This record gives sequence, C-alpha cells and structure tokens, in this order.
Amino acid sequence: MSLTTIPYNRVQTTRNILFATRGGKIHSFNLSDSTHLSTWQHPDVEKFANASNKDDSMPQNGTGDAPAAPETGTEASEPPAKRQKTAQGEDLNAPTDNVENSKAGEASQNRGMKQGQKKGKKQSKGPSHGDKSRMGRVVDRPLITLMTCTSDGQHLVAVSGHDKAVWVFEHNGHGSLTQLSQRVMPKRPSSITLGFGPQIIVADKFGDVYSLPLLMTPLSPSNLALRTAVTPSCLGAKPAVPAANTFTVHSKRNRAALEHQRKQLESENAKAGDASKSEGPSFELTLLLGHVSMLTSLVVAESQGKKYILTADRDEHIRVSRYIPQAHIIEAFCLGHKEFISEIIIPLGQDNVLISGGGDEDLIVWDWKAGSILSRTNLLSLAREIVPQTSKIAVSGLTSLLYPSDEGQLTYVLAICEDFKAIFTWQLTDENQLKNPSIIQLPCNPLHITTASPSDDSPLKLIVAMDPGRNTEARSLHGYTLTRSEGRLSSDVELILNGQTADDAEMQVSEKDILDMFYSVENLRKQQDGQEGEDGVDGGSAAPEDGEPEILANPAAAQD
Repeated sequence: MSLTTIPYNRVQTTRNILFATRGGKIHSFNLSDSTHLSTWQHPDVEKFANASNKDDSMPQNGTGDAPAAPETGTEASEPPAKRQKTAQGEDLNAPTDNVENSKAGEASQNRGMKQGQKKGKKQSKGPSHGDKSRMGRVVDRPLITLMTCTSDGQHLVAVSGHDKAVWVFEHNGHGSLTQLSQRVMPKRPSSITLGFGPQIIVADKFGDVYSLPLLMTPLSPSNLALRTAVTPSCLGAKPAVPAANTFTVHSKRNRAALEHQRKQLESENAKAGDASKSEGPSFELTLLLGHVSMLTSLVVAESQGKKYILTADRDEHIRVSRYIPQAHIIEAFCLGHKEFISEIIIPLGQDNVLISGGGDEDLIVWDWKAGSILSRTNLLSLAREIVPQTSKIAVSGLTSLLYPSDEGQLTYVLAICEDFKAIFTWQLTDENQLKNPSIIQLPCNPLHITTASPSDDSPLKLIVAMDPGRNTEARSLHGYTLTRSEGRLSSDVELILNGQTADDAEMQVSEKDILDMFYSVENLRKQQDGQEGEDGVDGGSAAPEDGEPEILANPAAAQD
C-alpha cells in the first residue's frame, strides 16, 4: 500500500500572517517574505506517533494487520477498548472485528437495527471519524478540521475533529499562538463562526447550534443551570412516571403501592438529574436552535440594527433565525435548492445578500431577509469548459473579496468544488447578479481557499491549500497574486511558501485515508432511492456516533 503525506487543509489570514493547518498542527507564515514562523501541535500528535511506532514494532499475522485478539479468557468476552490513545501513550488500537462474540459487536449490530438499515443498502463512503466498521489509523489521528480568526486578529479559533474540541488561541500579531482554552463539544462540530459579544457559534452534524464565549471563564454557581442546556432532559428525554394512575387504581392497598412507586420514581429522577448536571460541561454552553438534518454551514449577520443566525443543512434548507437570546424565533426560510447545501456566505460589502452552493448545478444569490431568490448562475456549465464530461458538481468552499478599482470597491465571489482542479470567480454586480465569470486552473485539487492583503498598497493574494495526491513534487500550500482584467479575476505571480517538508511518521497515510479526511462533500448527496445518506443514514438525518446516544435535535427544529 502506497503512502502519501497529509496536505494542508485549512488556511486563514490576518494582516500579513497566514495560518495553515496540516494534520494536528497549525503553522504560521509571514506573507511578506513567505517564511515559516511557528508551529502549534495538538497534544495527541505525539501520543499518536508513539502509538504508531508501537504498532509498527508489533509482530504481524501475515496479512499486514496487527495480531488478532485472544479468543479465550476474560479479554475475549469483554468489550474492546475504544481505538484511541491514553495519556500514558498505551496502544488501544487492537482490532475489534476478530472477537466474534464480543459485547461490542452485539451492540454495534443492535445500533444498526435501530438506525433502520435496510436490505441492499450500500456501505457509506463518508468520513471515517467515529466509524469503527471501517476504522484505520486515520480515525483517531489528530486533525484540525475548522479554523477562523477574529476580525482584529488577536484570537484564533480552531476545531479538532477527532476529539470534538474547540481551541482558542491568543495571537501576538507576529504568528505566535498561545493556547487559552480547550472545550469539548457534545457532538462533532461541522461549522463554526464568530458571533457578536464576542461569542463562538458552533453547528454540529446532528443539527444543533450552540454558543460559547470566546474567552472561557469558570462556570459560577449563578449560571450553573446552563449545564442543563446540553443534558438529555432538554433534548427530548422524559422523566420516568408510573404506568398507572389514581383513575385506574381503586383499592386502598393498590393506591398505597402506587404512591410508594411514585415517590420511588421521583427519587430516581432527582438522582438522574443531579448526575446529568455533574456530567455536563464545565464551561458556559448554550443550545440556541436545531435542525432535523445535518448542519453544513452557518453565518451571522446584522441588518438595520438587528442580528441574525443563518444556518444551512443537508436537506436543502436555509433558515434565518434571530440572534441570541431569541435564536428560537425563525424569521424566514430560503428554499430553492434541490440538492444538499454545503456552503453559504454573506459577501463582503453586502448586508442583505447571501450566496449558497452545494450539490446543485447553480449558485444562488438570495435576499435572505425576505427569503427570496435574486439570481442564479450555472456552475456546472462553467466546470464543463474544463472537463466536458462533468455530470455533477459539489461546492466545497465559498469566499469573497473586495477588489479596489477606479469605480470603488468591487465585490467578487470565489468557489471551489470537490475533486476539481480550479477556482471559479464572479463579480457580484449592483443588480445582485454574478457576472464576468473566470476560471483559475490549479495543478492539484483545492481543499480550502482564502484571500489576503498584507498592506494597503500591496496586491490581493489568493492562498490555496491543495492536495498534491501522488505528485510528490507538488507543494500543498500555494499563494497567487490576483489581477483584474475586463472585469475578470486572474492569477499572476505565484508565491513560494516555505512550509514544513519533514515527513513525520504521523503524517504518512494511505490514499484512502486522504479521501476519508478531505473528500466528504459529495457524500452528502442522497441516493436516488432516497434511502441512504452519509454514514448509512436514511433520508439525511444524522446517525449517532459510536458510544454516543441518539439524541433528538432542539424542539424548535420541528418548525422546519
């Protein structure tokens, strides 16, 4: 099996500093001279490397796998440990499939039955995080999946997908990061943005949206009740009650027994409530709203002095909700997509305009406050100019920029699509039309893009994180200078970013692992029979992760 190196997958700029994530590390670069400045790495990077080295030193069974678990004795009858590393670096990655009658296997089978899996359903090709049926080393590999920065550049927020943690760093303005907090979310975040306050707004794959303060403070007794915002009691779980009541029980003896049962259940419910509070998060976390489908993207907006949260999901919905503390109130829906929505943005210089894209042929421009479509532009036809046989497209990234000109600041929109070696650009006109399309062809598949202007007099730069694939000579991090001609954007001089070139052991993965980590957007597309979705879930609702209960979304989601 050939191995490749994990590419850079997220990029974020602030003034003349570029942050780029690669595996479980965040690198910083100076855009002025393209030099590498610093590296922060997730604590699990070293643990994973130690576990990998221990795996490599173990004897093999002739098939390339680790030795099978014992078939006799106590260890064979107990559930296998979760495949991750302990703080002591112990190797807990023993295969679970080799234990025929393990309790974990029975539990997995029961979960599959409860999820309504149907005969003939194909196996999902979604991300392997948390999916132990297709587990490899990539599952517990530290990986930064999301990253954003405050407008002043003083704080950086990142999400590590393997442990569902939100990290907040202080930035000294010169590329060095100081870790301020690590907060583990109830579910794996799928999108993140910075709200007003300042607040971190987090959406997860189960359809819930949470807010947490940017700067973490100890949870005081006065707001201890905030813990209940993420306990099962507010997400649909009901306290136990006697099956009988005073209308169905008539004898004195049975009434006494019923009263005794009622008191006993009240005591048990009280203990369960205390336990849920003690097991809740030790930081302020508020559940704002919920969808009945996987959330894929969210943004915050302000218009005419009012603030809003805009959320997009896999089931073609864009919802406009009020901001905190009235996030349960829905102002509008933007309905018009026929396939999943993967990205939404509010372009720079605009207030009431939203642009969305996903599995459809078109990008849609919205008046999001009114929930009405302003215009459409066909993305598939543009893609066919490069690859004529293209039959479908999946938007994996949207961004915007303001280009200075004699006419003033002009708004441009840029899009990338999964497994497509190009960046598509348009000018957003005053009539809210996407005009002057252009294509910037790339040597590799783009994973993420951002723009930067290190100083007022310097040209705009386009930063692209790419997947070199089998091209060992290609670099993963590219920078281009943007130019404009006849209303269309094009790239000019390429920047040389001196990224880390050392191929550490924890950075070596198979091509399948790369697909699992970075090529998941197309998996949001539902099958033609409407039965299978990502992770083998019917109709687009989210499936519980291994070891986690299936919890319904916020009741406000019923308004969908």
